[in-house]
Amino acid sequence: MRLGLTGRILIGGVVVAVIFAVQFVLVVQSFRGIREDTRNQQRAQQAVVAAVQLEKLVLDLETSVRGYAIAADKQFLEPYEKARRSLPAESARLMALAPGPWSAELDRLWRAYLADYSLPLVRLAEQAPAAARARIASGVGKRRVDRMRGLLEPFVQRENEIATRAAQRVEKAENSGVVLGAVGSGLRLLVLAAITAYLLRWIVAPIRRLAAATQRVAAGEFEVAVPEGGPGEVGQLATSFNEMSRALTRHQTNLAEQNVDLERLANVLTAVLDSTIDGILLSDAEGNMQLANRPLVRLTREMGMSYDGTIVDRLLSVAHRVRDEEGYRRTMEGLRTNPDDSTFDEFEDSVTGRVYQGFTSPVLDDRGGFLGRLWTLRDVTQQRELDRLKDDFVATVSHELRTPLTSMMGFLEMIREGEAGELNDEQKRFLAIVYRSSERLQRLVGDLLFVARLDANGLQLRFGEAQLDDIVRDAVESSGALARSREVSLVAELGEVPPVSGDRERLLQLVSNLVSNALKFTPAGGSVIARTFVDADQAVVEIADTGIGIPLGEQSRLFQRFFRSSTATEQAIPGTGLGLVISRAIAEAHGGTITVTSAPGEGTTFRVEIPLEPEEVAA
Repeated sequence: MRLGLTGRILIGGVVVAVIFAVQFVLVVQSFRGIREDTRNQQRAQQAVVAAVQLEKLVLDLETSVRGYAIAADKQFLEPYEKARRSLPAESARLMALAPGPWSAELDRLWRAYLADYSLPLVRLAEQAPAAARARIASGVGKRRVDRMRGLLEPFVQRENEIATRAAQRVEKAENSGVVLGAVGSGLRLLVLAAITAYLLRWIVAPIRRLAAATQRVAAGEFEVAVPEGGPGEVGQLATSFNEMSRALTRHQTNLAEQNVDLERLANVLTAVLDSTIDGILLSDAEGNMQLANRPLVRLTREMGMSYDGTIVDRLLSVAHRVRDEEGYRRTMEGLRTNPDDSTFDEFEDSVTGRVYQGFTSPVLDDRGGFLGRLWTLRDVTQQRELDRLKDDFVATVSHELRTPLTSMMGFLEMIREGEAGELNDEQKRFLAIVYRSSERLQRLVGDLLFVARLDANGLQLRFGEAQLDDIVRDAVESSGALARSREVSLVAELGEVPPVSGDRERLLQLVSNLVSNALKFTPAGGSVIARTFVDADQAVVEIADTGIGIPLGEQSRLFQRFFRSSTATEQAIPGTGLGLVISRAIAEAHGGTITVTSAPGEGTTFRVEIPLEPEEVAA
């Protein structure tokens, strides 16, 4: 039976596949050997590194104790303590890499050295330095260390030899793989050349005829036909092309009917957009208007907006009506130069007093290409008036609460001090609970008043020279008792930071807020680290914890008033949602910024940046 085109191509493909499979099997076997040798080499190298590190740690034990006994300086004990902490892990690592009696004996030796020589010697040096020096001079410790080194040195030499032999085998296998690849590639090229010659004669020529016919169809010609026949699938392709050409005529009629349906759908979409409350507009890549719904047309007509030019030009035509005209123009020009950015802005019409929110976002195709921009305009005048009334109410209530609270706490303090008579233990406990609750309520009222004053008069600062590392140290020390009560490790890592110009009390309030927040949201057994350092021209304070973290979608709202994350709410952690609002206000009043990085279950880091003076940056 005569083979068709498919069968002939399959035979050629099978030949190439067999050559490839044989080469692949040989290469895989070679790679397996290389992988095994590489693993052995890596294990030997890691074992050598672990042995050398263990030897270094043992030597640190000896030299640190010797230096401490001779000089009576506790600074010598710093490497000693580091070595003590690191030795168990390093010894376990070495035992895992080189299991057996040798590593077990080495583990036993250093533990015995530490237990019955090194630790007693440190205590002896504290109590009787002369006796400690005499014990060192006896050479007992050095002999025990030499014994351990005597075990390590042959091991290191043996493992180095293993790594060298493995590397040699890997190199040999790689050379064999190169030769094998070259031979296999040559055979495949020969077979492919034969297949290519066949394809050019029996496939390319008929397809050229099909290409020419396709160009005629693309030019608008219908019912184009090509000669049918040919080997295998080529003949089927010619037949299918002729059927396709006949089908195009039928599809032309169907397209006209579909256009009618699309026009009907467009009318429905327009009606939906016109029914929304927000004004919606679509512009093209050049900024020209493509679509606008009825609410947007009404809003722009009320503002007297121009209908000439691009969307940005039209928006700029009402800039003189906006209360913050300079900021409004800057935002519009930013949209002109950065068309791919998503934006959110709020502005007030000084003529009517109405407040609007504008949202914009780029419209992208399925490949990420920029098609245009979607604009949304919303009237939020009523919402802003409600916000103002709420803020006035909070400020008034907070002010009215402070006076009776102060009086309550004063009388509570008098009662606790016994001025109203002797108290029994249960009464003292009840009064302590009431006093703590009153303090918490007073802090809440203080925060509310702070925010109210911030809205009314801005933040008033007393600028002077402020040392951030001292401020962080004070905040950490004042929170130490809270950290201990919550069983949380609180550590300060203070780098050298030049003084900044600022209000020390407000900066202390900022740092204390962040530290107390970190302690509040970190469970027992966790840790909080307060750092200071310089980054470029900024003095930086970072408060990092290992707490419950904050979901990514909620991080942008952290600095909104009264906002509390879902993780805090779910775990019933108390708070008002004002601490971060106050912290950001203080940071920004100093010309700085505050940012957050967090993930649920992985902790949170707040970063505060305060600009340095130019001469400090140069220094």
